[in-house]
Amino acid sequence: MPNYKTHLFGGLGAYIIGMCALGRFCQSTECGVEWLAFALAGALFPDIDIKSKSQKLFYLLLLFITSVIYVEKRYDMLPAIGVATFFPLLVKHRSIFHRLWFVVLASYAIWRTGSAFRPDLATMLQFDMLFFAAGAISHLWLDFGFRRMFKPW
Repeated sequence: MPNYKTHLFGGLGAYIIGMCALGRFCQSTECGVEWLAFALAGALFPDIDIKSKSQKLFYLLLLFITSVIYVEKRYDMLPAIGVATFFPLLVKHRSIFHRLWFVVLASYAIWRTGSAFRPDLATMLQFDMLFFAAGAISHLWLDFGFRRMFKPW
């Protein structure tokens, strides 16, 4: 069972592959750093259902998002934050968060939802979610191997 450092290394690999494929769309150093951050976050994401560094970072991110929601007075988003807060605590480890279909669907849903609220950021968020999904897929690959990663699909 790989630890978080191994998953971060896998996320770095996913980032490098992503940059080889999509690097021509990156126009600045900030863009590259942003995509790296999303790939590394994705690489840690499937382990948010256990007490881990991933879970701590996830809850810090939710706290930040909640603060932004209050500052922007977007209270309509609070129910989604509530569900996101408790959902990882209700599932078993290596259940839904370790499913390829969930990783792809969650990335797509975050992109579509974010694009609905901020259409001006839709393209940026699309690339962010591609790198997030790539990092999460690297996590699944390290945990299960290539064949077993597709088995639950």
